[in-house]
Order: sequence, then C-alpha cells, then structure tokens
Amino acid sequence: MKIFRFAALIGLSAVVLATALVAQDAPQKKKLAITKISATDALRTRMTKQGVALSLDSVLQALESQVYERIVNTRRFEVHERADADALATEAAATGGTFSFEGVDYLLTIRVDSFNDRVETRKLAALGKTLRARVIELSAVAKVTEVATQRAVVTTNFQVTQRDAENRSDNTTERVGEASDGLMIAATREMAQKIASRAADAIYPARVLAKRDRLVTINRNDQSGVKVGQVWEVFVLGDELVDPDTGDKSREEVLVGQVKISRITPQNSQAEILEDTGIDRGALVRLKDDVADDTES
Repeated sequence: MKIFRFAALIGLSAVVLATALVAQDAPQKKKLAITKISATDALRTRMTKQGVALSLDSVLQALESQVYERIVNTRRFEVHERADADALATEAAATGGTFSFEGVDYLLTIRVDSFNDRVETRKLAALGKTLRARVIELSAVAKVTEVATQRAVVTTNFQVTQRDAENRSDNTTERVGEASDGLMIAATREMAQKIASRAADAIYPARVLAKRDRLVTINRNDQSGVKVGQVWEVFVLGDELVDPDTGDKSREEVLVGQVKISRITPQNSQAEILEDTGIDRGALVRLKDDVADDTES
C-alpha cells in the first residue's frame, strides 16, 4: 500500500511539473495600456469658437469606449485600464523624462487633430428641390510606444468620413439627435477599428496558423477588421537586414503567395489560396486588396 501511494505521489508530481513547464513555455499576451484620448489644442479652440465643443467631447468619449472594445476583441493583448496613464505620459513629454507603467509592455496614445460636422447641399434645378446630407469627418494620430525602450513602434494618421445614407430634401423632418448620434457612432466605430487593427498588426503581424489543401487559417478574428473577399499577400522571413545609415535591423520578407478571405469566425479567418510558391505555417500575411465595408444595420 505504501509503495502504491508513493508511486501515485510521484506520478502526480510529474503531472504538476509538466503542467508548470508547459505554462512557462506558453507565449504570454503583451500588456497594453491606453491613455485618455484627447484633442489637439488647436482643434479644441476652433470647436469652442464655433460653439460645438460638446460635439467634440461626445466624439472623444465615444471613441474612447470604441477603441477599448476593439482592442480587447482583437484578442491579441491583455489591456490594462490606467486612469493616470495620460497624465504620466503628458508629464514625461513635458519634462523630457521617461514614463513607467509597471508590468505594461506597450502604451497606446491617440490624439484627434481634425473634426468636422457639416451639411452638404445639392440643388436639383430641374426638379426644384434642394437635397442636404450630413457629413462627419474625423482625423486622429495613433502612436504605439514600447515602454521598456521608450521607442515609438508605429505612428499612423487615420481619416474617416461618414455621410448620411439618404439625402434629405427641404421638407424632411429629422428627429433631433437620432441621425446625428448614428452618424457619429459610425465614424468613431470605423476609426476605432482602424486604430485597433494597426496596433495589432504592428506588434503581432497576421500569420498563417494552418494550411490544408487549398485553404489556410489566419490568426485574425471577426473583430479584427478582416472582411470576406479581401486579398492578402503571404511572406516568409529571409535573411537579416541591416540598414547602413541607421543600423536598424529587420528581416527580409519573401513573397510566396496570395490568399482570399472566404470565412471569418470569432477565433480566426480562413482564406482560399490564389497563388502558392511556398506558403507554410507561420508565414506572415499582409493585406493587399481591401473590399468595401458591409452595410451595418
């Protein structure tokens, strides 16, 4: 009996040890903190003079919640809520010092530098009518910073334009706030998706998870901005490259094929192989040809 118990104890210890080793070897999600989204001083001054500062604040608040939701749903990051992240980043920029977020790998900062909410007018002389359509234009700069090195991983400017789905004539009655809110939400949703996709691609480039016959599986889900019909190029990594001017190191990317997205799930995407001269598991995938957004209800 004692021998049996001793053997069982050894077996249990082996299982626990193996589990711990697997847990140590498993890749961990990078930790990302998002600062409070702000507008440039020039934009806020202009909005205040025009008497639409509240509209700008609504856009910033909506964008903040949309970006958080989109980043979380990429399933690429462990997102940290840091109430003081923006204050620390601002202080560091002003003093020329460095900011520190314990346990955080990357910092995402977003500044809105342009916002327009206007009405386009078109006169139809033959019909004796004037058609009007609301247009919202939004521009923002997003920056991902590696906290350990204070290095900007990527900085990108994004522009979004949203128009009313239907033109309105002079005698159209509009319920206050309804169309305006819908158009604003559509604009902030599109902007948030672009920012989240860019952040994910900069830190975790899309890759081929599996290849079966004429299909590949890519590690991008239904919240990543991937759309059915998109054509993506596939690359394998080649030699290490060193820029002679800056000393920056990178890897050669060799084009080995093209794929077309055919199916998207909450976990990943599948694509049909269009060209294949060496597609394999782990290969990088980059968007080549986009398609129009689906109409959202």
